[in-house]
Amino acid sequence: MAETIIKGYLINKINYHLNDEIITFIGVDGIKYTCISLGSKKINSKNARNLFIGSLIEFEFFKARRSDKISKLKKCHIIESIDWKMEQYTPFNLLCECVNKEQSYDSILFDFYKTLLDLVKKDEYCEEEKILIILHKFCIINGISLHVDSCIECNSPILKTISFKKHGMLCNVHFDRKADKLYDLNLTKLFFYLFKNKYSELKKYHSQFKNGINLLKTYIQDNVGIYLSTLNSY
Repeated sequence: MAETIIKGYLINKINYHLNDEIITFIGVDGIKYTCISLGSKKINSKNARNLFIGSLIEFEFFKARRSDKISKLKKCHIIESIDWKMEQYTPFNLLCECVNKEQSYDSILFDFYKTLLDLVKKDEYCEEEKILIILHKFCIINGISLHVDSCIECNSPILKTISFKKHGMLCNVHFDRKADKLYDLNLTKLFFYLFKNKYSELKKYHSQFKNGINLLKTYIQDNVGIYLSTLNSY
């Protein structure tokens, strides 16, 4: 095994045997690494004191040379810590789940996590606004989006509702009462401002947050194939 040192964010831990853990972190290179951390569940383990999900950590590990083998953590130390209470916070858990389940590996994924982690830690938005923003950004890095500037069929600026099957807004002419669903106007406006990156406008439509989250997680599942269990309550 070759020794490697890299900085990254710890995004997952799984108990393994009595005293060990399987850890996953995303490096600054955008690659997700999985290592076995021997003895890190012991009270006197030095590594255990540094393995908090969401923390920026310098990892020193022996990288497996074969795909059927697992890398082995040697030691680590925290560069930037995170409040342990974050592990009970839905936007934080959603962000970690998104990165854990994302299949592409490049620097965009690291930036995605870093940027949204900063957003999650701040109080600029409420919990459900943060969830909507994370889902929106997750759509973008997976190459899917909703066209909200005009009708997806004819570019008319006069809009009636949104179609998730057609990936955008519909006007009166192209709205089919049999095939398309007529959503609440405030829900349509919520998605308009969300996909225009005008997040400061979202709070005006707070009554539609839960509906919006449910529709967006389903949109991701249908088009990306990723089910987000963090949002089971929506």
